[in-house]
Amino acid sequence: MSGWIKVHRRILNSVFYKSLLGKQRDVIITILLMADHEEKEWIYKGKKYKTLPGQVFSSLQGIANMCGKDCTRETVRTTITHAEQYGFLTKETHKTHTLITIENWETYQDIHTKETQNNPIINTNSPEGRPLTRRKKKEDNIYSPNSDEFRLSNLLYGLIKENNPQFKKPNLDNWCGHMDKMLRIDKRSVDDIETVIRWCQQDDFWHKNILSTDKLRKQFDKLYMNMPKDKKNIIPFAKTGGNDDGIEYF
Repeated sequence: MSGWIKVHRRILNSVFYKSLLGKQRDVIITILLMADHEEKEWIYKGKKYKTLPGQVFSSLQGIANMCGKDCTRETVRTTITHAEQYGFLTKETHKTHTLITIENWETYQDIHTKETQNNPIINTNSPEGRPLTRRKKKEDNIYSPNSDEFRLSNLLYGLIKENNPQFKKPNLDNWCGHMDKMLRIDKRSVDDIETVIRWCQQDDFWHKNILSTDKLRKQFDKLYMNMPKDKKNIIPFAKTGGNDDGIEYF
């Protein structure tokens, strides 16, 4: 393992970082250092695995070992659970390993754009109290209402709202960020994403479980495989440029 990572000093002022105990901070920094910077594929115990930038393929004990002799598996487990609650990362637990995904990794680790354009600002005043990587104020609204990311995110929000009128409006910029990852990193097509969105919000089970673009991304393969072959009742975006899908745009 070699190379370096960027960690903005303003994370010291974030509510999330201040809420951590000393050893928990060691765990978070270790996870940042262990995260992959490039897409990787390898064989582990006869199975092929793939990780994306910002992901850590390890185990709780493996992370504890990297932290030091005084770090326990339980400390790693409680730290990861705490970090999930603040939206810093997500995890998928399997029998042989744990896959950790650091949220907003691309935003502040992108080495392909100029330094002056990519210095992150940690929003320490977010409602949830978690550190959000943001661009400068004039660039906060990154996604145009005409972009695929916004249209798809807004489509999901509108269909969820139809199923549950009490559903609170999310931060669509955050939703667009997950949608961007689906298009840019996961290489999903706009048509496939739209089709899955419309189908899952009609399904008796999935419409209760897919309530964000983050969940949509995590469950996309499973949703696509469960979707019936006949998709004629799934109506694509209108090609005229008008708002013909009945969804309210903001």
